[in-house]
Amino acid sequence: MKRTVVWCAALWAFIVFCAGGSSCRTMEGVFREPSVSLHSVELAGISLKGVDLVCRVNVENPNPVTIPFPEIGWELFINTGSFLSGMVKNGEPVRARGVTVLNVPVSLSYTEFLDTFKSFRGRKDADYHLALETRFLLPVLGAWVRHFDYQGKFPLVQMISFRNPSFRVEKLDFGGADIHCSVDIDNPNPFPIPFPGMEYHYAVRNNGFVTGTVEAAGPLAAAALNPVNIRLRVVYSDLYRSFPSLETVGEAASLLSLSSLIVLPGFGEARLSLDIPGSLPLLKVPVLSFRGISVKNISLSKIDLEFGWDVENGNGFVFEVENLEYQLLVNNDTWAQGRAAEKMGLAPGRTAAIPVTVSISSPALVKDLTDIITRGMDVAYDLKGSVTFNSNLGAFAGQGLPFSFTGRTRLRR
Repeated sequence: MKRTVVWCAALWAFIVFCAGGSSCRTMEGVFREPSVSLHSVELAGISLKGVDLVCRVNVENPNPVTIPFPEIGWELFINTGSFLSGMVKNGEPVRARGVTVLNVPVSLSYTEFLDTFKSFRGRKDADYHLALETRFLLPVLGAWVRHFDYQGKFPLVQMISFRNPSFRVEKLDFGGADIHCSVDIDNPNPFPIPFPGMEYHYAVRNNGFVTGTVEAAGPLAAAALNPVNIRLRVVYSDLYRSFPSLETVGEAASLLSLSSLIVLPGFGEARLSLDIPGSLPLLKVPVLSFRGISVKNISLSKIDLEFGWDVENGNGFVFEVENLEYQLLVNNDTWAQGRAAEKMGLAPGRTAAIPVTVSISSPALVKDLTDIITRGMDVAYDLKGSVTFNSNLGAFAGQGLPFSFTGRTRLRR
């Protein structure tokens, strides 16, 4: 840089010497004015903080020596009123016989802008007018000034919003329900913003049951719908323990309430809220009871026994007994085992009988049974197994439930 300055000074001395006694007009003919033009005004950056513009000024220097960097002043107007101004004084000299692009940065804070021009809140963009002045201090010519004007738009901050709420029971069993709620957060801004703090409250029949927060999945993507998923497990035993009155209903209205606190320039601290209604099935486990053991037929070679279950469906939905496996032990001896042969439907609010008939032909067991029956003796029984229930109720998957009945009874005829 020092060598360039020395060389320029020597060259200018040479020009003056060659000019000799020439007039100032002759000197002006030796030195030519640079050509200056406004190349562009571009959006260099945008974020939640504000907008960065860059003005690009082309300078063509036709002279054989570099010329000093000019002073560039700028002023930004909104609604014909001055809002921002600045000055760029330092930069690289404009090289000889070449074109140099001078960059003039202009930064605008959203907070300052929207606090000053409140009428722009909620708008998508704002018009502005930019005035620039380039002032060159040139040898011989002295101060040399050029003015430029530019009009344009810059985007403004938009408030986010909730879109596309949904409520779905993903899985349903006799123990509870798995619920999936979702919502999209619409970020219309051309830049990402931090994920807002979000809380949710889940209520069943206006009874608050679950409260929680949504974990941040990262910033909200720019100009996009950002999905948020909330999954809950409603355990019936916990629900009934908290709200006993719900045990008598088969289905209940529910409500997931979302609340989000967001801070955006120009909007201050704003709270967004959304309610997502739904319907929660409240299933009851079908109740099995043992019907006892009775004798259907008796002969010297075999004895036919009948036993079974009564199944009470306390729900408002149809269920089906799909598979029932059992083992019957009497006085610690296995008398029967297998599975019920036919499926059986269970109507809402009704009780159905599931009978099983077995034939015992073992001579030893026939003899023992005959003795038990004729004497009217009590027997100890143990009936155990499992039963699978199915339903066309949405989200319900077949569920197997174990059962076990033990006690003492008499064999009735």
